[in-house]
Amino acid sequence: MIHYRPLGPIAAISFDLDDTLYDNGPLIRSAEAKLQQWLAERVKTLADSGPYFWQWRQRVISEDPMLAHDATASRHQALSRGLTALGVNQAQGLADAAMAHFLEWRSDCTLGPEIHLLLEQLSSRRPLVAISNGNADIERLGLGKYFKGAFHAGASRRMKPAPDLFLAAAQHLKLTPKAILHIGDHLRDDIQGALQAGYQAAWYNPEGLSIKSQGKGLLLPHFEFQSLASLRQLL
Repeated sequence: MIHYRPLGPIAAISFDLDDTLYDNGPLIRSAEAKLQQWLAERVKTLADSGPYFWQWRQRVISEDPMLAHDATASRHQALSRGLTALGVNQAQGLADAAMAHFLEWRSDCTLGPEIHLLLEQLSSRRPLVAISNGNADIERLGLGKYFKGAFHAGASRRMKPAPDLFLAAAQHLKLTPKAILHIGDHLRDDIQGALQAGYQAAWYNPEGLSIKSQGKGLLLPHFEFQSLASLRQLL
């Protein structure tokens, strides 16, 4: 660990999900590929649907910018409107089914025993919550038993680094923000967002990047670390 600020008392810990507790890139790419295959089997004109629905997603977000904060709603609307534009029979029902499958595939990830052990140990000492800009499901990930709640960006709560999710989690925990340590991999979304919301913050930096190379004007976390196992020092 590299410490930048003195840590205060920690009454609870919040975790980012994507790219903190698991590698999100392969998971999303797999879910996207399965979605395209599923759609192609039902709509013959959609052999390569990725670019088509990406354009529709950009369109629905341009019409309603708050949808940029809701990964589920923006994708769902893109599917519905894109299928309707193609003249597909029962487009809404097909979009609903496609979205349900995507959410299942998107959280189809088996985490290693070391992650389960760490979360079990941490949750035995302090309440844990998840704070994510994405739509991974902690129950489907097999992590629900460790967390007291999960907070996701959506129509009523803007994505990190906005304070909405952090403040909602603090209210849920009935704690002041400064009593919560947030752990995440993204210096802007996780660290800047948490600090500006009044949290303490720890930067997960598995690649050992230089914090000075990440841009000017960034607030320093309380500490950075390269291995999740090092969080056992918080026990």
